[in-house]
Amino acid sequence: MSKKRYNKKVNIGWIVGAVGVGIVLTFIVPIWGWIIAVGAGLIFAGWYIIEHSHH
Repeated sequence: MSKKRYNKKVNIGWIVGAVGVGIVLTFIVPIWGWIIAVGAGLIFAGWYIIEHSHH
């Protein structure tokens, strides 16, 4: 009887852990995507300014 209760706790632990990881990834992955997009935009803007500046 105690073995079944232990398995149920382990299964609930895995479910809670999976939901927690999913929530964290939902917030972190888009933030990294925005950081990469802004970085690429800044690089493009820098190249554009260098190419079109006439000294």
